[in-house]
Amino acid sequence: MTNPKQPLPRGIKNNNPLNIRLHPANNWQGRVDPSKNTDGAFEQFIDAVWGIRAGARNIIFHYDRNGADSIRKLVTLWAPPSENDTSGYVRYVSGGSGFQPDQEIDFHKHEHLKPVLVAMIRIENGLQPYTDAQIDAGLVRAGVLAPERPLAKTRTVKGGQAAAAGTIGAATVEALRETMGPMQETLFKIAPFLDAAKWALLTLTITGLGVMLWARIDDRRKGLR
Repeated sequence: MTNPKQPLPRGIKNNNPLNIRLHPANNWQGRVDPSKNTDGAFEQFIDAVWGIRAGARNIIFHYDRNGADSIRKLVTLWAPPSENDTSGYVRYVSGGSGFQPDQEIDFHKHEHLKPVLVAMIRIENGLQPYTDAQIDAGLVRAGVLAPERPLAKTRTVKGGQAAAAGTIGAATVEALRETMGPMQETLFKIAPFLDAAKWALLTLTITGLGVMLWARIDDRRKGLR
C-alpha cells in the first residue's frame, strides 16, 4: 500500500508502472494524449490497467522479436548497463519472480509473465500497489489468460473481464456483437440438446473467448499497440 503522506512514485502517478518512455508514434491503448501528457518523458495512461497492459505487451514484444527468453536477456534490453544497474535489476527480478536469471521463460504464459511483471513493477517504483484483479485485467487486455482453471471459474479473470466491459467503447461492443453472432446462432441450434448447467458454461466460455480474441485483434484493427 502507498503512504498518503508521501508523493507517489513517478510510474504509479503516471499509471505507467514499468516506466515506458513517451514516444508519440507508439499509439498505446488507454494512453493520455501526448499533447496532454504532463510528464514529458514517460507515457501516462488513463488507468493503471492500461499501463500494466502496455508493460506486458512490451515484454512480449521483446520475447517475440528480440529473443528475450530469460530474465537476464529481458532486463538487459529493458534496463541496459549504460543507464542502469542491470545486474542488480536482474538479481531483484529473479528473486522476486522465483525464476533463475538464465532460466528459459515463455512470456506468453501467464504463470511466467505475471511474476516477472510484478517483480519489475516493484523494482521500478519501490512498491507494488496493485491487486491481483488489476494485474490480471491488464494481462487479459494483453491477450494472456490464467490457465489454471476454466475461464468461467477464475475470479481474477472475471474481474478483468468486468473491468474491460466497463471501459470498451460502443464501436468495440458492436464489433464483438458482429463477431459473436455466428457463434450465438450455433448455440441456439444446439440449445435443446443441452441441460441448463452445460448451456450456461458453454455460453460463458465462448463469451470469454470472444473478449480475449477481441483484445488481441483490436490492436491491429485500430492501429494501436
